[in-house]
Amino acid sequence: MKKPVNLALLLTAFVLLYITFNLSQWREKNLLRWDCASYYLYLPATFIYHDLGELKFYPDIVKKYQMNNGSYDYNIYPQKATGLLLNKYAVGTAVFELPFFLLAHAWCYLTDTYPPDGYSTPYRVMIIFAILAWVMVGLYALSRFLLRYYSQWVTAITVILVLFATNLYFYTVFNIGMSHPFSFTLFCFVLYHTERLYTTSQRRYIIYLAITLGMALITRPTNILVALVPLLWPYGRAIQEKIRFWYQCKGLLAVGSAVFTAICLLQFGYLKYTSGNWFHFSYENESFDLLHPQLYNGLFSYAKGWFVYTPVALIACIGFLPLLKQHKTLAMPILVFTVFNIYIVFSWGTWYYGGGFSARALIEGTALLSLPLAAVVQWTLQTRMPTRVAVFLAFAICITLNTFQSYQLVNNVLLWERNSKALYWAAFGKLELTNEEKQRLLLQE
Repeated sequence: MKKPVNLALLLTAFVLLYITFNLSQWREKNLLRWDCASYYLYLPATFIYHDLGELKFYPDIVKKYQMNNGSYDYNIYPQKATGLLLNKYAVGTAVFELPFFLLAHAWCYLTDTYPPDGYSTPYRVMIIFAILAWVMVGLYALSRFLLRYYSQWVTAITVILVLFATNLYFYTVFNIGMSHPFSFTLFCFVLYHTERLYTTSQRRYIIYLAITLGMALITRPTNILVALVPLLWPYGRAIQEKIRFWYQCKGLLAVGSAVFTAICLLQFGYLKYTSGNWFHFSYENESFDLLHPQLYNGLFSYAKGWFVYTPVALIACIGFLPLLKQHKTLAMPILVFTVFNIYIVFSWGTWYYGGGFSARALIEGTALLSLPLAAVVQWTLQTRMPTRVAVFLAFAICITLNTFQSYQLVNNVLLWERNSKALYWAAFGKLELTNEEKQRLLLQE
């Protein structure tokens, strides 16, 4: 237990639990709200009210628990073909929350203290535990993967940076119930299973990858881009060796394809039931604009710029340079995915993705960027002391900035939607900023 990685994971778990349960949010009636409420909606609708299509129970629940400012039709679209209501969000998040939901439901029935309505205190507490548990599982899988290439200390430092220096922290502790932490864990599994498949030739990892990729797709459809990683992962000295390996696995590939399809049917079956079509674009009023990606705004703007609010991401991207020297063959699949992922993410019509902190749609990709980030950490530990101090000071600043600005956003010092340059610097380091000041600063631009 004295190993640095194990200590880092224990420290991480303790800090997450301490911070989360010292907040008042888990006691608030509106913990499940907006997007988070819609991701979760599948569970009470299916297991308590047996009403997945009409959602007749939902208006009363929204009113009782003061959710969504009274809006019970938030991102729920009527379907002319069936007369039913379609929840635009994918079902995968609810699948991750299901075991914890069932525990909460049993709690309510056995104690008779809280109503078993899917939204009382036990359900809110268990949803918090769902996030914390799955994020810790993801970090554990990530650490096992990184230890294949880096030392205990490099891996421990990288794991701490991945959580506390990125907006994964915000969506684990503050904005509870979004899909991104679960997707992050799935991406960690993709890395681990891919590495084990190609280095051990244990073909059961094909099935594990099929399960992981299926869950990735039904959690957030654009997650399927992560399939590039196992496809491009290095194997042998020539492409012919990799083709031969996959040919030898054709039987398990067929089984894996069936497993992947079965998991995807959870989403497609729901779409068929509510819309009348197996393939239906549930984000009916939104779309991609692949010809006009907002790359500069997405990376550098004060509205939601990834490198502005999550500067450790810039360090991780620079880390591809030392990664090419340390593990050249591993750099390509991670780099290709990162480039495509950034392009797709910022091609979305609402490139800033509504209310939230930093570029939330890139959280899952942080799992893959842990590899170039670890390359930076290893390079730093091998340099002279002045450089080492400077880089670790930069890491400390990244952690401080990320955690402090998360606090600022929750306390409405920063805006949830789109900040401005003037507002960002006026709020920098402050614990309070009046609404009048914020409005005045926004008008300056």
